[in-house]
Amino acid sequence: EPLSLRLPPLIASSLAMPRLLCGLLLVVAAAAFAPPLAPPSCPKVSGVSRIGMQLASPQIAKPKVDIGHQLGTTQPEAGKPKVAKPKAAPKRKTQDDECPMYKVILLGDNEYEQSHVVTQITKLIPSISKEEGIRIFVEAQMTGSSVIIVCTEEHAEHYVQQLKRQQIYAKMEKDE
Repeated sequence: EPLSLRLPPLIASSLAMPRLLCGLLLVVAAAAFAPPLAPPSCPKVSGVSRIGMQLASPQIAKPKVDIGHQLGTTQPEAGKPKVAKPKAAPKRKTQDDECPMYKVILLGDNEYEQSHVVTQITKLIPSISKEEGIRIFVEAQMTGSSVIIVCTEEHAEHYVQQLKRQQIYAKMEKDE
């Protein structure tokens, strides 16, 4: 039977106190001299675990010039109103400025049938009317070639390929 059950509570607690204090001192001393505990997934940096480390907040770089104020200008006087200076509108870029244009040229051939060539040209190139198609065909037969349309490179390549599928020969040249 334990000693504390036979003795009165006050005496039992006073006898147990030194034993409790001695055990507590051992735990505190062991914790003070033991290395800090860290989870196995947390890497150590120069002997210190990342858990106990506090990082300093990053410093934001300050500009060398006052932002919002132009150099060499003074503030307008309080009594004088500000006069707005008109700004030049930026030049708009158009398709002609950026993309080089190409001519789609129909090559004349005695094997062509007028109805087939005119039908395919008006079908493949929507901006060409039937009358224009006839004029282009006749000019190509008389002179050897005729300009069908001037357009971007991608469209010109497409038109030449589509005409070739229909056994109509055309070429493309860069427009000056």
